[in-house]
Amino acid sequence: MGGGSDYLIAVERRVVYLATMKSNSLSDKIVATARELFPVSRDLRRTLHQIPEIAWEETKTSAHLKSFLKSHAISAHSIAGTGLVAEIKSGPGKCVAIRSDIDALPINEQTDYSFKSKHPGRMHACGHDMHMATVSTTALLLSRLRDEYRGTIKLLYQPAEEAPPGGAIELIKGGALKQPNVDLILGMHVNAMLPVGKIGIRDDSLFAGVLDFNVTITGKGGHGAIPHQARDPIVCAAAVISQLQTVVSRSVDPFEPAVLTVGRIDGGTARNVIPGSCVLQCTARGQSKKTLRLLERRIKAIVKHVTASHDCSSEIDFLASYPPLLNSRRANQFLRAASRDLFGRSSIIELETPSMGGEDFAHYLEHVPGAMFFLGVGNKRIGAIHSWHHPQFKADEDAIPIGAAVLAKAAIDFLNA
Repeated sequence: MGGGSDYLIAVERRVVYLATMKSNSLSDKIVATARELFPVSRDLRRTLHQIPEIAWEETKTSAHLKSFLKSHAISAHSIAGTGLVAEIKSGPGKCVAIRSDIDALPINEQTDYSFKSKHPGRMHACGHDMHMATVSTTALLLSRLRDEYRGTIKLLYQPAEEAPPGGAIELIKGGALKQPNVDLILGMHVNAMLPVGKIGIRDDSLFAGVLDFNVTITGKGGHGAIPHQARDPIVCAAAVISQLQTVVSRSVDPFEPAVLTVGRIDGGTARNVIPGSCVLQCTARGQSKKTLRLLERRIKAIVKHVTASHDCSSEIDFLASYPPLLNSRRANQFLRAASRDLFGRSSIIELETPSMGGEDFAHYLEHVPGAMFFLGVGNKRIGAIHSWHHPQFKADEDAIPIGAAVLAKAAIDFLNA
């Protein structure tokens, strides 16, 4: 892991700083301040990493964040239970919101960190500890640089990103985007598939829309030796699963990204007993609302007709899910310019394809323009090679000041535009 002088050496080796570019006093100041804050940023990340809490249970996390911000003269108030909203004001002007998710996953950590999770079966395996540290560092930067802009910065610490439909909806309902009204929202997500020092940016679709659903198939139970007297929901489920695979292969345009997965089957109690019912837990994903509507229509039709052909009945429960995350091109212009001014053009990776993962940051973008970028945290030397939700997920902490600097510079540039 980076730290102290090691951090300076690592960052200067990976990123082209302003020493090789035309002087920009604001960019110089942001980079220098981010470097200075690195020990604080790192300590915050490591503390949060040790106390992971799952969706809607982030009480320790929220309390620690609130205390941290208060110690740096930034006030925050609670919202949506365990969420927080903090504000930094510098006179009249526009308002920029910067969001971090705060929840962890029900995963047992398998890293070799000295600061690994103290909560068994809980882990920051999606990097939300890095998000909180990065956004909090951004807050400290913007607090110190108040003379460089006019307007309001809102820091949104959001619970339950990992639990559809996500905590973003509750923050929006609670007024997080109001008083003052948010004009632009920015977010970031760590990505170990990108090397530290790189920023991944993509216009329009970055994450897929997610359609989670459960299918309950009801037949008639009986003995495995006399199956003709039963209506087997497991055989029916097998046919449903097989036919659901044709939704993407035969109903969706081949040039339109989509996936459909049956991730779990619950049914039966013994090898020689035909159960009365069976449940499938599934997810479907697409990069547009049009595709999601098509997926839903075809899923309903297949489940209905296949179960009927097996003399069974069915019920589909479509769970609240995430819309596609569509980045604003204008918002991305501020992120690109910030990364270029701070770290050089080579720091930017233009992403050719979106992720099929889901992100409830998409809900904010249905209300205000904004964008999310990928912050590279990959580093083979320290084992930061695993993608999200892996029990050995690790992230290079040297990325924290890089992400914070980009967010701060983009926010300042927007407020001053």
